[in-house]
Amino acid sequence: MTARLLAYASYRPAHELSRAAIGAALGMAQVGAGVRAVAGFDEDPITMAVGAIRRLPPAARRTDWLYFATSSPVFLDKTNAAFVQAAVGGSQEALTLDVCGLSSGFAALACASATGGTAVLSDLHTGRPGSTAESEGGDGAAAFLFGDGDTAVADVVAICSRSLDLMDRWRVPGQRFAHVAEERLIASVHGAAVDDVVAEVTGAAGLDGLPVRTVVAAPDRRLAATISARWGRDSAVQTWHRDHVGYCGAADVGQLTASALDRSAAGDTILVISAASSVGAMLLRVLRDGHPANAEGSGRRGRPVSYPDFLAWRGWLDREPPRRPDHAAPFPAAFHRNRDWKFALTGSRCQACGAVWLPPQRMCGSCHALDSVVPHPVADCPARLVALTTDGITGSLAPPAMAGVVDFDGGGRMSASLTDTSPGELEPGDPVQMVFRRTWADHGAPDYFWKGRPLPGGGR
Repeated sequence: MTARLLAYASYRPAHELSRAAIGAALGMAQVGAGVRAVAGFDEDPITMAVGAIRRLPPAARRTDWLYFATSSPVFLDKTNAAFVQAAVGGSQEALTLDVCGLSSGFAALACASATGGTAVLSDLHTGRPGSTAESEGGDGAAAFLFGDGDTAVADVVAICSRSLDLMDRWRVPGQRFAHVAEERLIASVHGAAVDDVVAEVTGAAGLDGLPVRTVVAAPDRRLAATISARWGRDSAVQTWHRDHVGYCGAADVGQLTASALDRSAAGDTILVISAASSVGAMLLRVLRDGHPANAEGSGRRGRPVSYPDFLAWRGWLDREPPRRPDHAAPFPAAFHRNRDWKFALTGSRCQACGAVWLPPQRMCGSCHALDSVVPHPVADCPARLVALTTDGITGSLAPPAMAGVVDFDGGGRMSASLTDTSPGELEPGDPVQMVFRRTWADHGAPDYFWKGRPLPGGGR
């Protein structure tokens, strides 16, 4: 039985790289117009997945299934989805699954629509410096909650897929960049397979004519445009996405679907096509009007990043570090003991006097009551910056480093690093929101914690 789409959300990083800047840096005349979305130096598929799920209703954190789709997993042996589930405060009883590869985004949507649960698609997608994959790529995430309910956003009318054994794009462990087959071969094989799955989906749905909107997730812009023109009549979503975000790997099908839902009205039909290694098609019937204000990006965007910074953030340009001591390696035992604080930003609240303590304490520092505390999560609480400082000595891939003291509504104060901001943009009293980010990577393992960032649209 197919579940209904109950909620969706997309996450796009705050930074973007102009394609003209890539061409200027490499001395290339024709790179293309527009920009590509760029994950910050402290972002990766795990942090962006957390950002997308946190935009969903709280029910998304209590599902029995979590599918995490990416083509660039942070961990190979460890389950990435388990980190995501912990950071959103989800149940440990849920089954968390990693799905990998460019076609994993569509696979996660298909699985979640069959079993119910949450599908989160998150990816960093790029290529060799100067390549089309680099300039046409993008970073982002999208999350979808499936289940039963009367307040559904859309019904999944039909789904069909084809598994292809074509070596169109491949990258073995240890390689940074993918190998790509001849474009005409890819277009020929994928085009025929797409025709088959679309005909099956529209036939099963009894759809007469073309759907109201069609979105196509494919690495090659020309192939995506060709398929869209053949099976669609509205290319606005496709064009805007390619010009302002780029192809987001496994997350691309989710980003496009979310944008199409934002632009749709009740009764519309949306055909979602994925053509990357394997092909798939899904037909949605919209039940509620979308949110046009969100159609051109969720979150705080538009912070330009230079091409050298982009390369440094991806680890391809090794800059001279400051003369500072190395960070300590992540300590698994401490991680586990303090997991509620580290991942879900859960402090403690004294039941005797109501004081909130961050990090959590056994003894209340106000009334000195012992073991009278209860968990108090603050990740989603409104917060304001009390004080801030700028540090030009501490090593950072986006210098200078910034930190501040944050007060939460309902009690609680903590010091936190600040991100997605620059000196002069924040002042004491400004609203901030907490975001799950990387802190540093050492000894082959990244570390994570919560940082503060300016509240999108916030003001004093």
